[in-house]
Amino acid sequence: MTVRNNPGRDPSYSIRRRDTLSKIAERLNVPMDELARHNNIRDVNKIRAGDTLRLPPPRDGFDAGSQTTQRTDGSRRRTATNNDGFDPRVSMPTEARTTTTAGTTTASGTQNGYRNIQDLGAFTRGGSNSEAAIIVGTSEGNRTPSGGFTRSYGGHTDPGNAAHNRGSFSYQGPGASTPQRADEIWNRELTNATPAYERAARAAGLDPNNALLASTFMDLHTQSPRAARNFINRELPRLAQDPRGVTRESLVDARVNAYRNDRGELRAAGFDHSERRLRADQTRREGALVRALDARGYNTGNTQQPAGTVDRDVPIPTPRPRREADAARTSKTTEERPATERTTGRRQQTSGRTTDGATPTDMNDTARVAASGDRAATQTRTPWISQYDSSRVVDAGDKACFRAATAMARAAGARVTGPGDRIQLATAEGPNGITVNRQQAERGRNYIDQQLAAGRPVVVGVNHREGRNVGNADRITDHFVVITGKGVDAQGRTFYTFNDPATRNQSRGADTNPNNRFYVDERTGGLSRPGPRTGNVVQRQFEVTMVRPNA
Repeated sequence: MTVRNNPGRDPSYSIRRRDTLSKIAERLNVPMDELARHNNIRDVNKIRAGDTLRLPPPRDGFDAGSQTTQRTDGSRRRTATNNDGFDPRVSMPTEARTTTTAGTTTASGTQNGYRNIQDLGAFTRGGSNSEAAIIVGTSEGNRTPSGGFTRSYGGHTDPGNAAHNRGSFSYQGPGASTPQRADEIWNRELTNATPAYERAARAAGLDPNNALLASTFMDLHTQSPRAARNFINRELPRLAQDPRGVTRESLVDARVNAYRNDRGELRAAGFDHSERRLRADQTRREGALVRALDARGYNTGNTQQPAGTVDRDVPIPTPRPRREADAARTSKTTEERPATERTTGRRQQTSGRTTDGATPTDMNDTARVAASGDRAATQTRTPWISQYDSSRVVDAGDKACFRAATAMARAAGARVTGPGDRIQLATAEGPNGITVNRQQAERGRNYIDQQLAAGRPVVVGVNHREGRNVGNADRITDHFVVITGKGVDAQGRTFYTFNDPATRNQSRGADTNPNNRFYVDERTGGLSRPGPRTGNVVQRQFEVTMVRPNA
């Protein structure tokens, strides 16, 4: 390696045969995208032996382009949401909850209730489907814990430096014409950065394969490679001595301290060097990692939430003002949860019928519903799960229909994508129902048919009343169910069976109930179930508003 340091000039590096930009970046301890940007390299795969690279000068600002999250007007916004009012978190699969602690024997201080990643190299393989892309992408606001994609995944303007971000990791460098290509580049960057982290963790007496610790390093490296270097060189030894262990709380402190220079001064230009803003952002990011890890089965069930670390109780800073066109492309809305749910994490308990909730349900319904005599010719093996079953659905209750539907689909081998990938059938709603786009309705039915034939169920949104649905991406959907099969009844009508989570009565909610059937509306091409517009949700008129594709 040849590094020249000339007075008055940036250090430089002479490229040798068989060099790659990622290897050079690793040797020089410089972020690859920063090295490419500093040398105007458009394709990171095209460098020539004999050329000279200029090395970026050291910056005391700790990546001024890091995602800032504070508006000058002091207003607040969550930087990551999937725009489903009933979908604040994706349900962790049942099998993930019962994972044993086998494989979690770790070095001192790393037994935090999260199992080991058996192969850190495999963690960053798979492009946009890599575990790193999904988990870190959830922190970045570009992915959902289930692996879905948010609107910003395809590209958005960074609120901190106005650069264009692409992909799961919000990559800003050259050589990425698509978000998928951006994810490949950054997966490789994390792969190259991981050995230094592993060595530092082992030297500190910590297990580098611990899922929470490794994900925190990768997320911090994605946000600020310079802070990540401080994290592994300076903060890991401190974590090993922290009496709290490697917990969500101690990791937030370590992340914040990683933005300090060797004199202890906070250097976070992207957050105006404000510890309050930086801590709020690091708390939010660590909380997003925890949700993603929990949803993807890394939680062994032995974690304890440290006091004061619930991210939804932390003020969430928001981006600096952007151009109106950019703001319009990335703005999102989300339905506020009632204060009792926000502070307790539990559904408000009422006796009998809960008519004021998002899903009016008769909690005392135990009537046995006879199974239908004619079964669907095409039938998936999809279990029924109640949205009120707290043992199988995160935050079970009136607003848990999507999480319950996702859990059902996952149990049958289907992974539901985010709202940005939806097939939108409904274009408007009124007192008598919805307006359907016939072309989209046909597309949605064709997709459902294809998935059912492959043995996979499909989650769909439905409308059953006018209004009160501002929390969902289309502002039309009221509820979610799971289409599980397709058949033809005695009258020759094609029907689609579905599981409805809005009850505790399995015989009423399961697809064996003859009332749980959608029929094709010949007038619109959409799917609907006849019924009243009032009363318990499980018996109301349903009209399919959107189809949520599987990954």
